[in-house]
Amino acid sequence: MADDTRLTVSQAAAALGVSERTIRRRCTSGKLAAELVSTESGATWLIPIESLGLQPSLLPSAEPAAPAAATTPPELARLETDVQQIKAFLAGQINSREAMREDIGAALAQALSPVLMKLDELQAENSALRAELAAQRPQPGRSWWRNLIARK
Repeated sequence: MADDTRLTVSQAAAALGVSERTIRRRCTSGKLAAELVSTESGATWLIPIESLGLQPSLLPSAEPAAPAAATTPPELARLETDVQQIKAFLAGQINSREAMREDIGAALAQALSPVLMKLDELQAENSALRAELAAQRPQPGRSWWRNLIARK
């Protein structure tokens, strides 16, 4: 820590056991006394330890993490084999899903064919009924009784 009396958002989140987003919300709303400072990577909140209700002696020390264990060549070979097997499995899954999608599409087309034919029939019947209705409408300029006689 550059300043032992203030914590960054991630350090405060770790100390309180909450998410970084929660800390940022609390800083923005004013629930935590914090200062927004400009850094090389952008603006960041610095939170005084006292505003968190913690004592500096209770905070975990910022020790560097231990280096990761080196991976041995046999482990690398096994991991590469696992990766290849996973890739082959996923390729098979993709192929089977594409085949299923094609089968479902063909089944839907077959099932919808009668429905579409019936729809065409109903549309033709609708057009014929509309034409018949238009023929029965009174013609403008004729007396009502002539229109009545013309319907018969």
